[in-house]
Amino acid sequence: MRPTYLFPTDVVEAIARDRYHHPDPRVQQRMEILWLKSKNQTHVGIAALAHVSRSTVQRTLRIYAAQGLDGIRSFGWKGQPGALAPHAATIEEAFREHPPHTAHEAVRRIEELTGVRRKVSRVRKFLKDDLGMKCLKVAPIPVPPKKSVEEHARAQADFLKGGARAATGAGAGR
Repeated sequence: MRPTYLFPTDVVEAIARDRYHHPDPRVQQRMEILWLKSKNQTHVGIAALAHVSRSTVQRTLRIYAAQGLDGIRSFGWKGQPGALAPHAATIEEAFREHPPHTAHEAVRRIEELTGVRRKVSRVRKFLKDDLGMKCLKVAPIPVPPKKSVEEHARAQADFLKGGARAATGAGAGR
């Protein structure tokens, strides 16, 4: 006995939308298979129209029967963990204590800490995605129009030495 597949109106509308507008082309292909099945096509006919094998049609319909549209939209693939993943706590602790100034410095320090060498682009991705860190853009502080560069540099140095109180003129009496 062949299984019967039910396609309620709201499901057919979701299938019709996702077969062209879902960002993943593999999901679009699966939705095309479901769309054709909702129009009572045979498995052989669906395979020919969707340019897939008959086993792909059967597999897709089996996923739909077991998990619904959520199962069709997900693939459940798991990749290999990265080589830096086991060292994430050590790297995060070291970088929170003393952040690197550049990505190249981060590469060098990670290699010293863990012995794992990675390219700059991979280290940037690891720091952003796995540790939640981000690169900060540094820009010079503009010189006020009524000061020379030397006066401004002195004022900035005083500010960095004494904090905000020295720069604003706040004395001990306040």
